[in-house]
Amino acid sequence: MKITLKNYELSAALLFIQEMALKAADSRHRSKFKSSLIEAVKGLQESELELYELYGEKDSEGQLIINEEKTGYEIKAENRHQFYQEMNVLLDEEVVIKSGLYAKNFEKFGQVLANYDGVISGKEADIYDRLMDEFEKQEEKQDVKD
Repeated sequence: MKITLKNYELSAALLFIQEMALKAADSRHRSKFKSSLIEAVKGLQESELELYELYGEKDSEGQLIINEEKTGYEIKAENRHQFYQEMNVLLDEEVVIKSGLYAKNFEKFGQVLANYDGVISGKEADIYDRLMDEFEKQEEKQDVKD
């Protein structure tokens, strides 16, 4: 089983599933999915850091300079256009989250999502919808195989 998300959706998905109030058995299925999601987020962070290293301003010791908002690093003025262009491409890339050893847990987590009765709105509702779309695609593929 695999779930495909865009890089820009990873943080919202992780935050949403972490905040879900679940019973113990359901939480276990979530934990397996969450672990794979965390790995994808780490991969994104590494790629973002590579872009900052390439286009960012550095101090006299060669360290990246944190921006005033403390949300990232300062980007050299002459590199801003290229940096933002490449960052947008990176964030729009798809990442495939595979179940690996935990295929049953992933499948069960799709059922947990489908049965989730928490109150959600805004960004939570959007990411819930995206996750459901992905899990439903997997169910449809499984139905075709059966």
